[in-house]
Amino acid sequence: LAVAAAEYNAGDMENVTLIEGPAESVLGQLDPMDAVVVDPPRTGLVPEALDSLVALNPSRIVYVSCDPATLARDARRLAEGGYHLVEAQPIDLFPQTYHIETVALLQKKRYRVYATGAAPASPG
Repeated sequence: LAVAAAEYNAGDMENVTLIEGPAESVLGQLDPMDAVVVDPPRTGLVPEALDSLVALNPSRIVYVSCDPATLARDARRLAEGGYHLVEAQPIDLFPQTYHIETVALLQKKRYRVYATGAAPASPG
């Protein structure tokens, strides 16, 4: 039902591909892309899905979470895979309950490479 609703909402957009299946099965079959949006269940992403997501190597990951504890756990695993947390926005969709949704942006770390060799001569 979710994919059918997404197809309807996407309309005639040609740059959207919807794929249905467990994340741990589907992520390993995808071509490289710039950004990925994940919205896992309260238990978070399974380790195989996290490994596949890191291997997919998108420059940005938007992680929609319904449990801050599993978001923290998965963000740590993604950080070990070369991502850093840019921003996290909690959203109270269920007032007067303890449930908090969070939307987090993680980006691939960019490392600077410096040439090695002789140091520049000091002015004399």
